[in-house]
Amino acid sequence: MPIAVRLPFKSMYPTGEKQEKRLPKYVKWYQWGTVIGGDCLFIKRHMPDRMDGKVIATNTTTTQDVELFRAAGVKYLVTSTPVLEGRSFGTNVMEAAMVAVAGKGRPLTKDELTQMLDQLGFQPQLQELN
Repeated sequence: MPIAVRLPFKSMYPTGEKQEKRLPKYVKWYQWGTVIGGDCLFIKRHMPDRMDGKVIATNTTTTQDVELFRAAGVKYLVTSTPVLEGRSFGTNVMEAAMVAVAGKGRPLTKDELTQMLDQLGFQPQLQELN
């Protein structure tokens, strides 16, 4: 078994106050790419101060995240789930909520999930920030 699965979660992913600490890193790659995709916490943690004209494709954003991206000059923000009360939730959270609401006591099939998403009108979100 790989050693990574034996490490504490906090050694691989920022938790608590560490989530808000910015440590710009990989600036060359942020500047090179037009679209920056990945986990929102990692993008925020390592992004340079300026991201003029960039597109960010991510998950689980808050209003504070959106404002940080706007202030950095990000052009567009794409999330895989809709924004509900100022926050986009991870797809895993949305799927878990739909499974719970369905009340079937089992994972939903792709067709069942698709039908629920259509009924709810859930769509990915594209926000123009600048």
